[in-house]
Amino acid sequence: MKNFILMPAFIMITIVVYFTMKSAAKPRRNILFGVTLPTEALSDDVVLKMIDDYKRIMNIFTLVIILTGLPIAFINKELLSVLYLLTWSLVTAEWLVRQPYIHMNRKLKKLKRDNEWFIGEKRVVSMDTKISRLLKDKMPIPNKYILIPFGISLIPLIISIVKYDEDLKYATFIAVILMAVLALLYFVGFRSSNKLRLKVYSKNSDINYILNKEEKYLNSIAWFITSLTSSIIFLFTYLVIYEVINVSYNVITIIAILGAIVTFVVYIYTNNRIKSLEEELLKIDKEVIYTDDDEYWIDGYKYYNENDYNSKVNPRFGFNTYTYNLATKKGKISYYSGFIIYAVIFIPLFFNLLSMELTNHKINISSESISIDYPYYDYEFSVNDIEDIKLVDEVSFKLRTNGIGTDEYCRGNFRSREYGKCRVYIYNNSKPYIIVKLKNNYFIYNEKTKDETMDIYHRLIEKL
Repeated sequence: MKNFILMPAFIMITIVVYFTMKSAAKPRRNILFGVTLPTEALSDDVVLKMIDDYKRIMNIFTLVIILTGLPIAFINKELLSVLYLLTWSLVTAEWLVRQPYIHMNRKLKKLKRDNEWFIGEKRVVSMDTKISRLLKDKMPIPNKYILIPFGISLIPLIISIVKYDEDLKYATFIAVILMAVLALLYFVGFRSSNKLRLKVYSKNSDINYILNKEEKYLNSIAWFITSLTSSIIFLFTYLVIYEVINVSYNVITIIAILGAIVTFVVYIYTNNRIKSLEEELLKIDKEVIYTDDDEYWIDGYKYYNENDYNSKVNPRFGFNTYTYNLATKKGKISYYSGFIIYAVIFIPLFFNLLSMELTNHKINISSESISIDYPYYDYEFSVNDIEDIKLVDEVSFKLRTNGIGTDEYCRGNFRSREYGKCRVYIYNNSKPYIIVKLKNNYFIYNEKTKDETMDIYHRLIEKL
């Protein structure tokens, strides 16, 4: 079943969600579950029990995530399986992953108030003016290095223009869109992470400088690798689509999986490296600065501070480079625009795929033309364009240029080694297939049953 091609995505999402939840179980700079605590409170028996409870709940949630994701492999309608994966991943990555953390954040905040475990200053945004002058807007790696992924992603765009094909016109459009996405990845991700408010760990400016510089450097490397892997996947996909190289689409799937693994490992390493360096330096420092700003963190992961002009801040949960300050106009727009983009893309895609899965193609034969009704892939040609009609028991395609292909059916624009460009509307396991040779391409058609196909065949023969 082709559904198993979706399983790597299911596995990757599950792994990312698991490690994201797991990362919250260990305190960082006296912050546990998004709550700032004194050092002695972190070793309190009640707090330690909460950590154990969190790990237990986290494991239960992971099991639920796995069990609810397994149907992806067994749904017999492939497009429905894709829809299920999209819905499952959205619910899992945007909602389920945070629930154990939110539960513990609220519970620990109450425990903190009851025990008056307050630490450092409140309502203070700390700044080290010395490191601000040294590091402000300085790129940890030179801007010129980003030209490497940009240059790689220009190749597919050039290929799609030089080898322009009407059947692949959407590939050119997608190439432009992906170039824009890569640019966004750089300017919003790479540059914005560099402009984050510099952290103040200690009264010792040297320690602040080392930690901020290392974090900027590692984050910039992570964004660079993300851009590079995306551009390489982009390139290989287009080399296959335009037949510059002759490999299976499974190779692209493997490359995409490896790219996702590399990117994830880089972010895990970056997070752990920064965390270990913080612990190492602050353990020997006698001038550590603590600021208790828990009141600005809604459920420990959403930041809302009207006293802070920065629109982006370092997050308390997950492996993201930054999160948004919802008290600022820019932060609010950036945060909620993500949900709007998801809705604009996901909702139409959901209903489009559902419509295509639940609708069968239908042929209409008149005295002058033949037309096919099918969502987004209607087709019509003149009877005068027909040059030949025959029946075959085998048909195969080397490339789907613009269409839908599942184990059950193929519909849309395809390329065949034997017939070249084809307009296809067939049920894969319902022999025979009607091959209609037209002036500029081939039309391949059948129905669910042999009798229905033969009836259409005889009606078409009459038009010759």
